[in-house]
Formats: sequence, C-alpha cells, structure tokens
Amino acid sequence: MVLAAACGTQASHGYPLYPKLGDGPGRDKVALLYGPVQIVDEQNVGGKGQTFELLPGCHVVTLQRNIGAGTAGGAVAANVGHVVIAFRMRAAHRYVITMELDDSTGPVGHYMLVAREKGPDGTIVRLPFARSDEDVISCKRWAQEQGL
Repeated sequence: MVLAAACGTQASHGYPLYPKLGDGPGRDKVALLYGPVQIVDEQNVGGKGQTFELLPGCHVVTLQRNIGAGTAGGAVAANVGHVVIAFRMRAAHRYVITMELDDSTGPVGHYMLVAREKGPDGTIVRLPFARSDEDVISCKRWAQEQGL
C-alpha cells in the first residue's frame, strides 16, 4: 500500500545527477531514484528534492538520518542512523526507498525501510541494503562488467 502511494507521487523527471546537455539522454536511458536521499556517489543532494535521474550503473546512496512517514492513522519520525544502499541501476527502471509503518494504534509503532526496483514492464523487486564494503565493491564490479 505504501509503495503504491510512493510510486504514484513520484515525478516523471528528477534532479539530474549527471552532466545534462540539452534535453539529456531521455527517460528510457536514465534511472529514477526516489526517496529520503542525502548522498549519492559522495555528492550531497539533501536539498535537491526526493527524485533524481541517474545514468545506469552502480550508485551508492546514503539515506537521510532523520526521516518520517504517515498514514491516515498518524505519522512517525525516526533517526535511522547510517543506511547505505548500493544500487545496480538500469535504464528505464525506478528505484524507490520508502518507510513502511505497521498498523499500530498506540503512540509507539514500528517501521521498516524498504528499497525496491520497478521495471518498465511493472515488475517490482525488493533490494537489499549494503551490509558491508563488499556489497559496494560487488556493485561496482557489476557495473564494470556491464560496461557502465
């Protein structure tokens, strides 16, 4: 439910995180990243919105430490600490990071951060967060093998 709402509110264009000449490469040649992002590939993008265009390849994303989400029943704010995702981004795909809430009616609830890839055919795959430097190295190796 939360993912559907997040996907529906995404802009079709994002802040480009590559040198954009003219109209750029076009939507079918870039990946869209959406979520509470602070850093992408060592570049601080915290003040540039929540939707970003990236060229295909490996992109290391660090989330904002303080994020929040809401439902009809209330809202939550959390300090999530240092969360890193090494995305293997492909052209025409969307990468969405959301905070999903449980259905708690009390003052304390639980949340879960989720990263998903949505393909142009509508398929959705849940993605893992980076657990170690090896996950980042593996992502970069994948991009190199793909010629990206």
